[in-house]
Amino acid sequence: MNEPLLRTMSGQITTRIREKILAGEYSPGSPLLQDSIAAEFGVSKIPVREALVRLRAEGLIDIEAHRGFRVRPLLAAEVDEVFRLRLALEPAAVGEGTRVAKAKDHIAAREALRALNDALAAKTMSDIGNLNSDFHLALIVPHQQPVTREVLSRLHTLSQRYVRMHLLPVGRVRRATREHNALYEAWAEGDARQARQLTAQHIEETRDELAQFLEHD
Repeated sequence: MNEPLLRTMSGQITTRIREKILAGEYSPGSPLLQDSIAAEFGVSKIPVREALVRLRAEGLIDIEAHRGFRVRPLLAAEVDEVFRLRLALEPAAVGEGTRVAKAKDHIAAREALRALNDALAAKTMSDIGNLNSDFHLALIVPHQQPVTREVLSRLHTLSQRYVRMHLLPVGRVRRATREHNALYEAWAEGDARQARQLTAQHIEETRDELAQFLEHD
């Protein structure tokens, strides 16, 4: 199906390809043929290649000699590394967020949680990855911790395909909603210790369950 864009800028194409990878429309391990993608979006190959190079830098795409670009496969080793890095950074950053958050930051976090909960309740899986990232990053108060935000944003992008997969089993959406609500309440009350602890538990449980799933896949 042809999907012409209003503008043929590589940034817009990058966003569209990223969305398709995270949604599983371009499946893990599948080739990304520049001619086919250019035809799909109704653009030339030049911005498509620029977009693929950018997404390779984000870690969503691999390039293989004589085979070209491919969607990066889902790997247990990647889950372990990405979630280990999140554990090293995110709980402390959320704890700091409880200290520096102002009224506007509380509003932003509350709205991010509402949007995520609505998407989880409706099971609109195409939106959940970005909304989950938005909520978690809101808790670090990103304008106060811009470098941390940049690093964690990259890690959340890499996490998204796994997080969506993690939510598929029965009961996971309900549990995720409960955990997010509890985390927000601790954060909003300024309880840095509890917010750090709940963040770490949330990341650890997700990592461990994904590792088990990928081992038996």
